[in-house]
Amino acid sequence: MSDIIEENIENQNKAEVWLNRSNPHHRTTNFIPNFQDMVNHRFYKNESTLDELNLQNHYRTDSAGLLIEVSCKHLQQNHQQIKENIQTLNDDNKAIMKSWQKMYTSEGRLWQEWLSYSTDSSKRLLQTVGVLKERGDIFLEHELAGCPPVLDYDYQVIMDASKFERPCNYVLLRIEPPEGIVTNDNERPYIIIDPRAGHGAGIGGFKHESQVGVALKQGHPVYFVAFKHLPEPTQTMADITYAEGKFVRAVEKRHPTAESPVIIGNCQGGWAVLILAATNPEIKGPIVLNGAPISAWSGKVGVNPMRYKAGVNGGTWLSMLSADMNNGVFDGAALVNNFEQMTPYRNYVGKYYDLYKNPQANRQRFLDFERWWGGFFLMNDKEIQWIVENIFIGNRLARNTAQLEIGMNIDLRNVKAPIIAFASRGDDITPPQQALTWILDAYSDERDVEVCGQRIIYMIHEQVGHLGIFVSSKIANYEHTGIASIMDMIEILPPGLYELEIDDIEGFGQEKKFTLDLKRRTFKDLSQAIGDDRTDEELFKAVHRYSMAQTQAYEHNLRPLVKAMSNETSAQFLRTMHPLRLQRSLWSSNNPLTVAACHLSQVITSTTDTQQCDDFVPAKKAKETYNPSDVYARVKLPAIESMQQDNLFLQVEKMFMDSVKMTLDFWRDWQGRYTESMFFGIWSMPWFREYGEQVGSRRLLNKDELHELPKVEAALTKIAEGGFNEAVVRMMILCIIVADNNIDRDQLMRLTEVLTEQEPFTHLSHADLADMIHTQTLIVRFAEEPSIKSLSTLIKTKSERIDAFKLVCYVVGDKLENKNFKTLSMMNDIRTVLNLTHADVK
Repeated sequence: MSDIIEENIENQNKAEVWLNRSNPHHRTTNFIPNFQDMVNHRFYKNESTLDELNLQNHYRTDSAGLLIEVSCKHLQQNHQQIKENIQTLNDDNKAIMKSWQKMYTSEGRLWQEWLSYSTDSSKRLLQTVGVLKERGDIFLEHELAGCPPVLDYDYQVIMDASKFERPCNYVLLRIEPPEGIVTNDNERPYIIIDPRAGHGAGIGGFKHESQVGVALKQGHPVYFVAFKHLPEPTQTMADITYAEGKFVRAVEKRHPTAESPVIIGNCQGGWAVLILAATNPEIKGPIVLNGAPISAWSGKVGVNPMRYKAGVNGGTWLSMLSADMNNGVFDGAALVNNFEQMTPYRNYVGKYYDLYKNPQANRQRFLDFERWWGGFFLMNDKEIQWIVENIFIGNRLARNTAQLEIGMNIDLRNVKAPIIAFASRGDDITPPQQALTWILDAYSDERDVEVCGQRIIYMIHEQVGHLGIFVSSKIANYEHTGIASIMDMIEILPPGLYELEIDDIEGFGQEKKFTLDLKRRTFKDLSQAIGDDRTDEELFKAVHRYSMAQTQAYEHNLRPLVKAMSNETSAQFLRTMHPLRLQRSLWSSNNPLTVAACHLSQVITSTTDTQQCDDFVPAKKAKETYNPSDVYARVKLPAIESMQQDNLFLQVEKMFMDSVKMTLDFWRDWQGRYTESMFFGIWSMPWFREYGEQVGSRRLLNKDELHELPKVEAALTKIAEGGFNEAVVRMMILCIIVADNNIDRDQLMRLTEVLTEQEPFTHLSHADLADMIHTQTLIVRFAEEPSIKSLSTLIKTKSERIDAFKLVCYVVGDKLENKNFKTLSMMNDIRTVLNLTHADVK
């Protein structure tokens, strides 16, 4: 009888497995619901409705908060801008009044100042016209030549990807070192990939004081990945990544005895490098991301309004429409035009006014930059569609959900190469949030970075601008030098997240000296550094989903009609008539007016007389026929610097230009405020928030489960396995990384020396050493106490324990009394576990 009862209980328990009675949506069939069921279901429904109302109220609160924050931020900015504008206008007014008061000191001074100013300004205007004609001619010549890279170095073509089995318009160049600089083929080579964002290649080597210059001065062979003006007809982003992978392998074959190449990606070349490393795990050399916009959703409310344009102007379909109107090719001039709208005064007025102020001194600098800025490159429609969908609107690359092509996922956790990300708060095109937030999105936390065996180093500059990251020697050169100085040692660093800090800068130019520290950081540290509040990013999920719906609607309804109406003739007409091309081609030697203006400028400025107007006429000819206008016409006043700076009309000119700048800045700020307010007003609505909820990330969301990952479990099984080498590596990680949370350049150099040049580590291959460092890092991270206690089982003899501890002391530093308490405490714990005395390790 008891057996029957137990069997019934067992059967009942089995049945309960398949019935989830706690689920409010529990349904059964073949039974008519009774009154109690109706009451219960009504109760659950009311509860669900209440939760939904609470959620919608939460969304409305967020929406109101964001709108208020936008208004407050812009009001603060406007208030500060108005204060600065008032101060500037007051200073201009004081200068004008001071100059006006001097008019009473001598008779005819007003007339003389007017003659001086009008003569000088007229000559400068004509000289400026001549420089603009040169710009137009350079533009036309550059276009006819196929827009070669604007490098300031000679180069040789190594590989042309248009001849690959998967052709694209990319080319591998080797930079020829200038006279006086010698490179060593045994040194680690550098590969620089420039952005393909409307402009041509060459900004990374635009000046001698650039990334190329820093690498060449240190003796490294330098290679440059450039691209042609026109894309290959069938090329895609997958084809470009394939070509870049072949370039890297070709460079490795050309330098078989050197370390793996360093790959530098500038701006949009940065995310291209990240994609390359994620899809080619065999790439082990460090990769450097300079101002790379990887997390396009990120930024500061009220500060970075450009990221909201897709939610206001439209999604991916606009770029597709532009490409279809251009016969399947996207015009890079459209991207450059967007960049110019970000700083309207600088691009529409400021750079021309700077040229006008001193045409002779600023001519070459202006023409060199305009040669690159005015080189507009083209992309295939599939390329621009992939870029917009996966990066700028979808943010898929940062969330590990992008696909390079069908079946090829891009997971940033697969990158095996050390990553250095350089960002700047002065960069208005790629703010630090867009350059670094991908780290927070692609991984669960800093331990996830260690589990993946990655070394991610980030650095945030306070003031350098976007282009200054690539070409400025005055502001960012020492950052490039600092990065280059640790490049050969970074692979010895234990996996984790670090911040590179450059302190104690002394001296100038080549004599500049500084200290370099790598500080271990957590995700919380990084989040605080770039801004904790990311509420506004949730709205982009709805924008992304709606953009995909727009794209499908456009593809099925409008795209066939647009393609049928487009051909190469109409596309060429549209490209030629683009305002950025038109302003250059019209003001060139093809225009008779420019030729006449330049001839007039040469005639007027041909005299070499440098005497001032007052004493230009010789005394013996003073009584002869004398025409003041002839005298002033022959006087050479080449620039504003040769005039009196208190010239009344010069001060009026300055006040006028300041007013123009204020007007254009006000228009820019108003446009940003309007864009942000409209974006939040639309996409923060509750139903749009629900609409975007389905967009997620591919990563381990519960970071507490990291210890259950196979890599971690495999590492922890080896906690008591190994010998001298494993023990030394573990102790170094415990003392330098765990206890000190900081490793300076000297410690990194000593660590590299011990692990690569001293016995018994010299017999280890690079792969074995990297695997050992990775394993010991995971053991220390997930089992710190057991990792210390098990050291005695790894090293059994006293002599080996003494040798091991002395190596650790050498790497940590001789002056232990200057170390922090945690480091000393950790070293004491290790010495105790190894059963060593102070006398043993002296």
